[in-house]
Order: sequence, then C-alpha cells, then structure tokens
Amino acid sequence: MMRLKFLNSIVISVLCLFGSSGLQAASAVQQLGKLLDNFANYSAQFEQFSQDQQGRAGEVSKGNMRVLRPNKFYWETVTPFPQLIVSDGNYIWIYDEDLEQVTRKKVQPDEANGAALILNGNITALSKKFIISQLINRGDEQLFELLPKTESNFEKIQLLFVGKILQELMLVDILGKQTSIILSQAKLNQTFKSGLFTFIPPPGTDVMIDNSGSQ
Repeated sequence: MMRLKFLNSIVISVLCLFGSSGLQAASAVQQLGKLLDNFANYSAQFEQFSQDQQGRAGEVSKGNMRVLRPNKFYWETVTPFPQLIVSDGNYIWIYDEDLEQVTRKKVQPDEANGAALILNGNITALSKKFIISQLINRGDEQLFELLPKTESNFEKIQLLFVGKILQELMLVDILGKQTSIILSQAKLNQTFKSGLFTFIPPPGTDVMIDNSGSQ
C-alpha cells in the first residue's frame, strides 16, 4: 500500500514555479529552518493520494497524525483500511488491525531520510542530504524543494507552508510516482494526552520484529 511505503520511507524515511528563479540555497535553508523551528509538536488531519508516471490515480487514504519532537509520532489511517503507525522514540510499531499483526522496528536516527528529518525539524541534517531551494515566497505561501545530493528513494520533495504552517508534502520517487499529503486542521504546540506515543499490542496480535538496520 502506498501509505505504508511512504511512512516506512519517512521514519525508517506542488505547484509550479512562479515568476523568477528560486532563492539562493543559503537563504532557502535559513528560511526553512525558521519555519521548522516554529513548533515542537504538530497535529493535523491528512489526505494522502498518489499517481503514477502515466497520471493514473492510486489509492486515497485519510486519517490523522501527531508529531512530538524528537522521533515520536502517531499516524492513524482511518480509510480505506485502518492502520496505525506509532513511534515512541525508540521503536516504530506498524499495526494492521484487519490482519491482527504488528511489526516493531528500531528507530535509526542516523539513517533517517528526508521526510523524517523534516518532521523532526533537523535543518542541519537536511541541508547535508539535500539541495534546498525556495520556489515561492508570495504573501503567506512559501514553497520549498529538496533535491537529494546522493542516491535516494526520492527524486524530489516539495513542502508547502501557508501562514508558517506546513500544509502539503509532495514526493516523487525514482520511478516517477508522485505522492501528495494534504494536511488540514493543523495545530502547533498542543498538549498531547499521556501515553499517545506508547503502543501496547492488543491480545492475540502477532508481533513481528524487524531487525534490519540494527547493530
């Protein structure tokens, strides 16, 4: 499923150019850094959809997400198939309710890809892995593009901020498949309920341990 592929790339890892060329890289890095420093936690509803290189639409999924820096997040897909992905900062749990199955994987911060670094607000690490440019700086809209400096699963990542709040992520993989995540009802620096980022497998759930990348 595209949502699972995308989320695994996030933590384990859209618009046209208006007017003139993008800002110089140094200015873009500084500006993106300011926006990412604007929050310690983030919550939103999401709608994720994709299309392949030929423009054929893929599955649309909807749900809600919460991010608490560093390395903690809660990503719940409600439709079309329920799935919950939770990181407590040490482990990532991927729970498929319909399959009564959960996979646990160790968080590897040093191996985090672009999307994970974005969620964690790590602009220093981002600038080491990506060439960052700003395509739009107009009114309350700011659009950034990240191009990997070395071989990557993604050809590019674009981030749209509106009113200093992240509203959309767009990723294009090396096969030309485009995935867009539209974020709505976004809130910054909220108080999350205790235990939100802790996952306890329900009774009868098969637990699989993924040791890839572990020392």
